[in-house]
Amino acid sequence: MSALQTTEADAGRAPGLAAAGLSSQAGPHPLGGSGAVLGDRGAAIVLGPELTIAYAAAARDRLVAALAACEDGDLLLDLGGVTDFDSSGVQLLLSARLSQHSRGHQLRLVASSPAVRDALLTFGLADLLAPVRAD
Repeated sequence: MSALQTTEADAGRAPGLAAAGLSSQAGPHPLGGSGAVLGDRGAAIVLGPELTIAYAAAARDRLVAALAACEDGDLLLDLGGVTDFDSSGVQLLLSARLSQHSRGHQLRLVASSPAVRDALLTFGLADLLAPVRAD
């Protein structure tokens, strides 16, 4: 069994999670909302389609819930469906990465859209785009 699992509904909406080797498990979303998943070594979440100032509060709430759920492991983000991404989205990612590093874990992107890649490269954050290996 994979270290992290996704629901069947999310596997179809989140090809980045499937590409990272996450298996499918039917059931409710433990973190609420679409894309939130838990496993025994961390959590994974799908965010999008907009990570802009207009949606920052909602995305922050989902990230806080995911961070709380994965105290003992890495947080994987699927941003493959993000169409709009601004400095608010960058700030959310940096905050989540800092939270994870302070606990000895990582924030890893399993998928990123062209909008996310362009913004992260513009801000000099290419290290967030490192590929994720399936365990």
